[in-house]
Amino acid sequence: MNAPALPNRLNRFFLHFARQFPWGCLGLLLFPVLGRAIFASIAFATKQLTDAVLGLHGPVHQAGRTLAAPFTLFAALVAARFLCDASMWLCSYHTRSPMLIRIKEEVFAYAQRLSPAYFESTLSGKIAHRAVMLPDQVLMLFDMTVFDFIPGAMFFVFVAAYFYIASPAFCAAAAAGIVIYFSGSLLLGRECARRAAASNETRAGVTGRIVDVITNVRNVFSFANQTLEDHELTRYTGEERERRMALYRSVVRLRCSQYVMDILMWIGFVGGALYGWVHGRMTAGDFVMVTALTGSLLQTAYNLGQRIPDFYDQLGSARESLETLIVPATIQDRPGAIPLAVTRGAIHFDRIAFAYEPRGKGRGARNIVQDFELYIQPGQRVGLVGPSGAGKTTLMGLLMRMHDVTAGAIRIDGQDTREVTQESLRGEIALIPQDTNLFHRSLLENIRYGRPDATNEEVVAAAKRAHAHEFIVELEQGYDTLVGERGIKISGGQRQRIAIARAILRDAPILLLDEATSALDSHSEQMIQQAMKEAMEGKTVIAIAHRLSTVMDMDRLIVLDRGRIVADGSHAELLLQGGLYAELWRKQSGGFNPVARQEEVQSAAADDDLHEVAALRSSPAA
Repeated sequence: MNAPALPNRLNRFFLHFARQFPWGCLGLLLFPVLGRAIFASIAFATKQLTDAVLGLHGPVHQAGRTLAAPFTLFAALVAARFLCDASMWLCSYHTRSPMLIRIKEEVFAYAQRLSPAYFESTLSGKIAHRAVMLPDQVLMLFDMTVFDFIPGAMFFVFVAAYFYIASPAFCAAAAAGIVIYFSGSLLLGRECARRAAASNETRAGVTGRIVDVITNVRNVFSFANQTLEDHELTRYTGEERERRMALYRSVVRLRCSQYVMDILMWIGFVGGALYGWVHGRMTAGDFVMVTALTGSLLQTAYNLGQRIPDFYDQLGSARESLETLIVPATIQDRPGAIPLAVTRGAIHFDRIAFAYEPRGKGRGARNIVQDFELYIQPGQRVGLVGPSGAGKTTLMGLLMRMHDVTAGAIRIDGQDTREVTQESLRGEIALIPQDTNLFHRSLLENIRYGRPDATNEEVVAAAKRAHAHEFIVELEQGYDTLVGERGIKISGGQRQRIAIARAILRDAPILLLDEATSALDSHSEQMIQQAMKEAMEGKTVIAIAHRLSTVMDMDRLIVLDRGRIVADGSHAELLLQGGLYAELWRKQSGGFNPVARQEEVQSAAADDDLHEVAALRSSPAA
């Protein structure tokens, strides 16, 4: 399944969500601006009321008629201001929180559908930090835009219009002062933005480091390296501190400049209005209006100036988050991809090649597998063996389309895995990994993860087949026991049995085993081997193994070395052939353990496998 489409440009990213709440966003754009227009008009109504009061010369009963119109306008504007604010908060109530939740949901949906290669090369703590922060950053930018910057800019326009009514010359001087104020603020604010982006990058790095240590805290305890991790974190936080201090210095320079300009403009505006009134270029009402609007204008300018560093900080953070999270997935469903239909379970690696992306400049990509050809019959049980780095895990990852082949094709029942949806492909495969990580949820939920619609009875049945039921019922809370982060509260062998139960519950036609019994003791392994035989019935099985004894009963063993097939056959056939497999078998079964070698010979003799007996007895360790 492809990641849901999200733009990686901030303005388009915001518009993507604004379109989902059109009326609320329109109201939040309209009512704050309308509220500022009404607020400026209240000062104009005050001017008219002041001029009317000062112009009274007749009887008292005529004063009422003279003042009625300006006072009614004044009262209507005051009431309209509160009504406008109430409408604005109503729109905010129905828009801001729902939009925040929608952003969180879509960002999470996008992030968890990115390609596996992305997660292999990016710290999980950094991804989590960005995914959590991005929705809040976008909402903060939205708030500052609709509640501060757009209404503030429009307020300057309204004030300029009323200043022009009072005195065109005064309006021109005031406009020049505001332009100088914000030009200087924006110039200094760009430096704040640059330093804010750098500060947020180091902060995300520190978060990633902390999450990495906490995730692997058992290693820290095991090697008593708390002091080492303290020193390493100090190195990271030292860089964060320097960048934060640089950002703070930039903010202080900006705000000190704004303080100076505020003082100069306040004195200049009021002084200019006083000069105009004294010299008869303004009426008393004009003077009252101008001085009232000057206070509001400069307060608005001051507030906006204070918001500029915060805006640039959030802007830089949001851009960094978008660049980290909203990246094109390297593995995507092709247009017109259809669900995979597994009818038999035949798997064909059709002359494939694959190379991981090179790391570092000047490094070329080296093929892990090249011109690799392997056909697995429906229902066949195949073991992949060979030394570390031979390409076993790579082949399994390619089959699940964790990466795409660079040449050739992988086909399941004749269907190219690149032509089907990823969700359907992985839905037809059950995986039992070597390293089992469980969710911090109950054992019941962890097993049911293999098939979310399974009943409790089906979950228990799967646990029994995996020999997990015995230890689960002995726990105080049984199947409701929380296993801790990554399953830390239960042993490795118990985690492995939960993984096997999960795969059994999934009941997929293709079963992949990656050292599935490696974490089990001999007694548990014997029980699981029997359960696995039952789980394999009627399925196509591919098993990776370093312990050859775990796959010796497979229908077919594929011996890999440096991405190539060097031998293919049953356990007995490969021993008879000699070569790499026989060498690996000798080392594991007798080269270091004569007692184990004798047991293997006796076992082969009991099975009347004369070829195997001969191969074992003729080996140098025999």
